[in-house]
Amino acid sequence: MDTENRAPSTTPDRARVPVRSIVVTYVCVLLVGMGLAWAFLSMRAVAGVGGSCASGGAYEIATPCPDGSWLIAIAIPMMLIAMFAGSGFGMSVGAPALLLPMWALLFGSLGWNFLEFGVKDGVEIGFLVCGVMFWGMAAPAWWAMFVAFTNRIRGKSDPERNEKAAKERAAANVWSAGSLDGSLWWWAIYAVLGSAGAFFGVAIYALASA
Repeated sequence: MDTENRAPSTTPDRARVPVRSIVVTYVCVLLVGMGLAWAFLSMRAVAGVGGSCASGGAYEIATPCPDGSWLIAIAIPMMLIAMFAGSGFGMSVGAPALLLPMWALLFGSLGWNFLEFGVKDGVEIGFLVCGVMFWGMAAPAWWAMFVAFTNRIRGKSDPERNEKAAKERAAANVWSAGSLDGSLWWWAIYAVLGSAGAFFGVAIYALASA
């Protein structure tokens, strides 16, 4: 029988910083921002030539697709993969899932394009209808995030909720303190990284369109 006393670990597992999960989450947020930029700009380019175009094939093309618009074929699957991966790794460290912000920004931005081009050169009913539909699809995601932020802010004035949250944070490491109703720092990080991804997306789109 082994009677050897083992010294307790000085660093509990929960105190270890999950670097891999954090890095993957950050990269996924960057990719989502980049994909949003590509989808937004590609859709604007296609809308600018009438809303439909074609490229390749053996027949003469009446309306060729603008340079750079092909990036939308990469943007959509890239965003979906990054959203699922980022949500999985992010939620393991207490970060918010990426579905709601991606959904809200994607349909909100594409809806803006439809509405803008629907009144740009006269009234285009088809574009206006699509714009309203896209904004209607984006609205639930914006509302859900608004409710989460409101509940978080109101919770700060609730002593019992504050005490409970403080105990939960004390039992967890700094990286697992955030959630949809948790630390707002995660959302600030998401905003910065998403904006950086969108900036790189615009730069890459400009190079592809040159």
